[in-house]
Order: sequence, then structure tokens, then C-alpha cells
Amino acid sequence: MSYSIAGIDVHKKKLAVVVADLEVGGEYQFERRWYGSHPEQLRALAEWLIEQQVEEVVMESTAQYWKPVWGALERYWKPSSHSRDLPIHSLRPHAYVRAPDVVPAVAF
Repeated sequence: MSYSIAGIDVHKKKLAVVVADLEVGGEYQFERRWYGSHPEQLRALAEWLIEQQVEEVVMESTAQYWKPVWGALERYWKPSSHSRDLPIHSLRPHAYVRAPDVVPAVAF
């Protein structure tokens, strides 16, 4: 059984995105991509995450750069908390599936 999770590091004009396919009791597989912050790029990001069957999206951002990303993704993934004022923002689909607690760090 696998579980796909995406991590997004949000910058002003670009997004560093990693999708991890986590196998329970198995190997991790990672795919990395860069996206721009324009609306058409955010739509492409959402489409790619859907193609990858991502079940949870976590993003980190300073300032307010996360807001357009959140807006582009929240139609597909629902917030896991009611507060958007946290430094790390998480979106999950309607059904919650628990991922392993520790994922190895991945460098770009």
C-alpha cells in the first residue's frame, strides 16, 4: 500500500516541489519539480499533483507567498486545520490516511 505526499517550498516567484511515494514497510520514491508562481503554472502544479495521486500536500512559506498556492490547491485538497496563520500549511483530501512518521530529507 502506498501513500503519496507533496512538500512545497514556496518562494516569491518559484515553487520547489517534491512528491514522495511512501511504501509502507518498503522504499521511498521521490520526484522533484520546479514551478513558477503565475496562475497557469499553479494550475499545472495542481494537475501534476492529481496525476501523481497525491493524498496530502504540505507547504512552507515566509511572508504571504503561500496564499495563491493555497487558493489553487484547496479546491482539490481540504485544509487540515482551520488556521492559515501557521508557518507550515497542510492540505489533505476528504479521506485522511496516516503516513509514516519519518520521511528522509531530500535535497534539490
